[in-house]
Amino acid sequence: MYILEPEYQKCVIEEETWRKDGIIITRAIGWRFGQILIDESSEKIIAKSLKDRNDWDRVCVCEKFEIIDKKLQNAFQDDLSFPYDFSEKEANKLIKQFSKKGESIFEQEGYEIEDTKLFFEANIKMVKTNSNVL
Repeated sequence: MYILEPEYQKCVIEEETWRKDGIIITRAIGWRFGQILIDESSEKIIAKSLKDRNDWDRVCVCEKFEIIDKKLQNAFQDDLSFPYDFSEKEANKLIKQFSKKGESIFEQEGYEIEDTKLFFEANIKMVKTNSNVL
């Protein structure tokens, strides 16, 4: 087993996608610290996968590895993104409600969570561990 964690503080983005009637809202949560525990047998395969980055120079770890466990702490931002044609009035209403009630407001408004992705934005340390970590 391996633990992957970012080398620097500002490093982990957790991105949720919420959907209702074809409308998609994205919630991005920034974390200063984080690590994930993955089950992979080959260090070479892991290292090669970590080099594959998207346009923002981020590694989408949930698409590359089976995540056994994740530990994220110290969130520093929580941004909502709306479609370009989304009503500004409705967006402001949801942002205001979100600041008071958190993500439960999406469910109250009829949105369903569709996907959650986990990205690393910085250099990633890879530490081999024994299976007794769990």
